[in-house]
Amino acid sequence: MRTFAERRRRVRVVVTGASGIAGRAVCSLLRERGDTVIAVGTDAGRLASVDAAERMVADLTDADAVRALAADLGPVDAVLHLVGGWRGGDSAEVDAWLRPRLVDSLAHVIAAFEAALTASAGRLAIVSSTAVKPDAEPTSSYARAKADAEGLVAELGDRLGAAGGAATVFVIRSLGEEGTPAAVLAERLAAWLDAPAASVNGARVSLTLR
Repeated sequence: MRTFAERRRRVRVVVTGASGIAGRAVCSLLRERGDTVIAVGTDAGRLASVDAAERMVADLTDADAVRALAADLGPVDAVLHLVGGWRGGDSAEVDAWLRPRLVDSLAHVIAAFEAALTASAGRLAIVSSTAVKPDAEPTSSYARAKADAEGLVAELGDRLGAAGGAATVFVIRSLGEEGTPAAVLAERLAAWLDAPAASVNGARVSLTLR
Protein backbone atom coordinates (compact mmCIF):
# COMPACT_ATOMS: atom_id res chain seq x y z
CA MET A 1 0.00 0.00 0.00
CA ARG A 2 1.25 3.49 -0.83
CA THR A 3 2.16 5.75 2.07
CA PHE A 4 0.32 9.05 2.53
CA ALA A 5 3.31 10.96 1.10
CA GLU A 6 3.66 8.63 -1.90
CA ARG A 7 0.04 9.24 -2.91
CA ARG A 8 0.23 12.98 -2.23
CA ARG A 9 -0.52 13.97 -5.82
CA ARG A 10 -3.96 12.44 -5.44
CA VAL A 11 -4.64 13.71 -1.90
CA ARG A 12 -7.99 15.46 -1.39
CA VAL A 13 -7.51 18.31 1.06
CA VAL A 14 -10.36 20.27 2.63
CA VAL A 15 -9.36 23.80 3.63
CA THR A 16 -11.86 25.54 5.91
CA GLY A 17 -11.67 29.30 6.31
CA ALA A 18 -10.33 29.22 2.78
CA SER A 19 -11.14 32.82 1.87
CA GLY A 20 -8.98 34.26 4.68
CA ILE A 21 -5.35 35.28 4.30
CA ALA A 22 -4.00 31.94 5.48
CA GLY A 23 -6.57 29.91 3.59
CA ARG A 24 -5.82 31.60 0.28
CA ALA A 25 -2.08 31.05 0.65
CA VAL A 26 -2.54 27.40 1.59
CA CYS A 27 -4.98 26.68 -1.22
CA SER A 28 -2.72 28.28 -3.83
CA LEU A 29 0.38 26.38 -2.73
CA LEU A 30 -1.36 23.02 -2.53
CA ARG A 31 -2.97 23.51 -5.93
CA GLU A 32 0.38 24.54 -7.39
CA ARG A 33 1.97 21.29 -6.29
CA GLY A 34 -0.88 19.14 -7.58
CA ASP A 35 -3.15 18.43 -4.63
CA THR A 36 -6.93 18.42 -5.02
CA VAL A 37 -8.15 21.31 -2.89
CA ILE A 38 -11.70 21.78 -1.65
CA ALA A 39 -12.10 25.33 -0.35
CA VAL A 40 -14.80 25.90 2.27
CA GLY A 41 -16.07 29.28 3.43
CA THR A 42 -19.21 31.20 4.31
CA ASP A 43 -19.20 33.75 1.48
CA ALA A 44 -19.58 32.55 -2.11
CA GLY A 45 -18.32 35.87 -3.47
CA ARG A 46 -15.06 35.71 -1.54
CA LEU A 47 -14.62 32.00 -2.30
CA ALA A 48 -14.88 32.63 -6.02
CA SER A 49 -11.33 34.02 -6.13
CA VAL A 50 -9.77 31.21 -4.09
CA ASP A 51 -7.58 28.79 -6.08
CA ALA A 52 -9.32 25.43 -5.61
CA ALA A 53 -10.72 22.45 -7.48
CA GLU A 54 -14.03 22.83 -5.64
CA ARG A 55 -15.55 25.66 -3.61
CA MET A 56 -18.21 24.90 -1.02
CA VAL A 57 -20.25 27.35 1.04
CA ALA A 58 -21.04 26.10 4.55
CA ASP A 59 -21.66 27.50 8.01
CA LEU A 60 -19.36 25.39 10.17
CA THR A 61 -21.10 26.54 13.34
CA ASP A 62 -24.12 24.53 12.14
CA ALA A 63 -23.58 20.81 12.84
CA ASP A 64 -26.18 19.73 10.28
CA ALA A 65 -24.56 21.86 7.58
CA VAL A 66 -21.15 20.32 8.27
CA ARG A 67 -22.54 16.78 8.17
CA ALA A 68 -24.14 17.58 4.82
CA LEU A 69 -20.86 19.01 3.54
CA ALA A 70 -18.93 15.89 4.52
CA ALA A 71 -21.54 13.66 2.92
CA ASP A 72 -21.37 15.65 -0.33
CA LEU A 73 -17.58 15.51 -0.48
CA GLY A 74 -17.14 11.80 0.18
CA PRO A 75 -13.54 10.51 0.60
CA VAL A 76 -11.15 13.04 2.12
CA ASP A 77 -7.48 12.66 3.02
CA ALA A 78 -6.81 15.81 5.04
CA VAL A 79 -8.56 18.74 6.66
CA LEU A 80 -6.80 22.03 7.33
CA HIS A 81 -9.09 23.88 9.70
CA LEU A 82 -8.15 27.55 9.34
CA VAL A 83 -11.28 29.21 10.72
CA GLY A 84 -10.25 32.13 12.90
CA GLY A 85 -11.61 34.97 14.97
CA TRP A 86 -10.38 37.17 17.80
CA ARG A 87 -11.82 39.38 20.51
CA GLY A 88 -10.10 40.64 23.61
CA GLY A 89 -11.34 40.31 27.15
CA ASP A 90 -12.54 37.60 29.48
CA SER A 91 -16.31 37.53 29.77
CA ALA A 92 -19.39 35.51 28.97
CA GLU A 93 -20.14 37.89 26.10
CA VAL A 94 -16.75 37.36 24.50
CA ASP A 95 -17.01 33.60 25.11
CA ALA A 96 -20.35 33.57 23.30
CA TRP A 97 -18.81 35.26 20.25
CA LEU A 98 -15.59 33.20 20.11
CA ARG A 99 -16.63 29.69 20.97
CA PRO A 100 -18.90 29.01 17.98
CA ARG A 101 -16.09 30.10 15.66
CA LEU A 102 -13.07 28.56 17.39
CA VAL A 103 -14.45 25.54 19.23
CA ASP A 104 -17.87 24.52 17.94
CA SER A 105 -16.87 24.75 14.27
CA LEU A 106 -13.90 22.47 14.93
CA ALA A 107 -16.00 20.01 16.92
CA HIS A 108 -18.48 19.83 14.05
CA VAL A 109 -15.73 19.31 11.47
CA ILE A 110 -14.16 16.52 13.52
CA ALA A 111 -17.51 14.78 14.02
CA ALA A 112 -18.38 15.02 10.33
CA PHE A 113 -15.01 14.15 8.78
CA GLU A 114 -13.44 11.73 11.26
CA ALA A 115 -14.81 8.62 9.53
CA ALA A 116 -13.35 9.72 6.19
CA LEU A 117 -10.00 10.59 7.75
CA THR A 118 -9.88 7.27 9.57
CA ALA A 119 -10.62 5.38 6.36
CA SER A 120 -7.82 7.17 4.48
CA ALA A 121 -5.29 7.18 7.35
CA GLY A 122 -5.65 10.92 6.91
CA ARG A 123 -4.90 13.92 9.04
CA LEU A 124 -6.23 17.19 10.45
CA ALA A 125 -4.44 20.37 11.49
CA ILE A 126 -5.46 23.60 13.17
CA VAL A 127 -3.66 26.88 13.81
CA SER A 128 -3.57 27.92 17.46
CA SER A 129 -1.97 30.77 19.36
CA THR A 130 0.88 31.53 21.72
CA ALA A 131 -1.86 32.90 23.99
CA VAL A 132 -2.34 29.26 25.01
CA LYS A 133 0.16 28.28 27.69
CA PRO A 134 0.13 24.51 28.15
CA ASP A 135 -0.52 23.47 31.75
CA ALA A 136 -1.48 27.05 32.70
CA GLU A 137 -4.95 28.45 33.32
CA PRO A 138 -6.15 30.59 30.36
CA THR A 139 -6.31 34.29 31.16
CA SER A 140 -8.72 35.38 28.43
CA SER A 141 -11.75 34.12 26.55
CA TYR A 142 -9.61 33.79 23.43
CA ALA A 143 -6.94 31.71 25.15
CA ARG A 144 -9.59 29.51 26.73
CA ALA A 145 -11.29 28.86 23.38
CA LYS A 146 -8.00 28.10 21.67
CA ALA A 147 -6.98 25.78 24.51
CA ASP A 148 -10.25 23.90 24.19
CA ALA A 149 -9.73 23.60 20.44
CA GLU A 150 -6.26 22.17 21.05
CA GLY A 151 -7.83 19.66 23.42
CA LEU A 152 -10.19 18.47 20.68
CA VAL A 153 -7.25 17.97 18.33
CA ALA A 154 -5.30 16.02 20.95
CA GLU A 155 -8.25 13.69 21.47
CA LEU A 156 -8.64 13.23 17.72
CA GLY A 157 -4.94 12.42 17.44
CA ASP A 158 -5.37 9.54 19.88
CA ARG A 159 -8.05 8.08 17.63
CA LEU A 160 -6.51 8.83 14.22
CA GLY A 161 -3.11 7.63 15.34
CA ALA A 162 -4.49 4.15 15.83
CA ALA A 163 -5.56 4.18 12.17
CA GLY A 164 -2.24 5.50 10.89
CA GLY A 165 -3.38 9.10 10.67
CA ALA A 166 -2.44 12.28 12.51
CA ALA A 167 -3.79 15.42 14.15
CA THR A 168 -1.51 18.38 14.74
CA VAL A 169 -1.59 21.87 16.24
CA PHE A 170 0.47 24.67 14.67
CA VAL A 171 1.13 27.66 16.91
CA ILE A 172 1.65 31.27 15.84
CA ARG A 173 1.71 34.59 17.69
CA SER A 174 -0.05 36.39 14.86
CA LEU A 175 -0.43 36.12 11.11
CA GLY A 176 1.08 38.60 8.69
CA GLU A 177 4.11 40.83 8.37
CA GLU A 178 4.56 41.28 12.12
CA GLY A 179 4.04 37.62 12.84
CA THR A 180 4.15 34.46 10.74
CA PRO A 181 3.71 35.24 7.03
CA ALA A 182 0.87 33.37 5.38
CA ALA A 183 3.32 31.95 2.85
CA VAL A 184 5.42 30.43 5.63
CA LEU A 185 2.36 28.87 7.24
CA ALA A 186 1.35 27.43 3.86
CA GLU A 187 4.82 25.94 3.33
CA ARG A 188 4.82 24.31 6.75
CA LEU A 189 1.35 22.86 6.26
CA ALA A 190 2.38 21.48 2.87
CA ALA A 191 5.45 19.87 4.44
CA TRP A 192 3.23 18.44 7.18
CA LEU A 193 1.13 16.68 4.56
CA ASP A 194 4.26 14.86 3.38
CA ALA A 195 5.68 14.02 6.82
CA PRO A 196 5.24 10.50 8.27
CA ALA A 197 2.09 10.49 10.37
CA ALA A 198 3.83 9.13 13.45
CA SER A 199 6.25 12.07 13.43
CA VAL A 200 3.50 14.73 13.50
CA ASN A 201 0.60 13.10 15.31
CA GLY A 202 -0.07 14.85 18.60
CA ALA A 203 2.60 17.47 17.93
CA ARG A 204 2.28 21.13 18.91
CA VAL A 205 4.49 22.87 16.34
CA SER A 206 5.64 26.44 16.93
CA LEU A 207 5.83 28.68 13.86
CA THR A 208 6.72 31.85 15.72
CA LEU A 209 9.50 33.71 13.96
CA ARG A 210 10.21 36.30 16.65
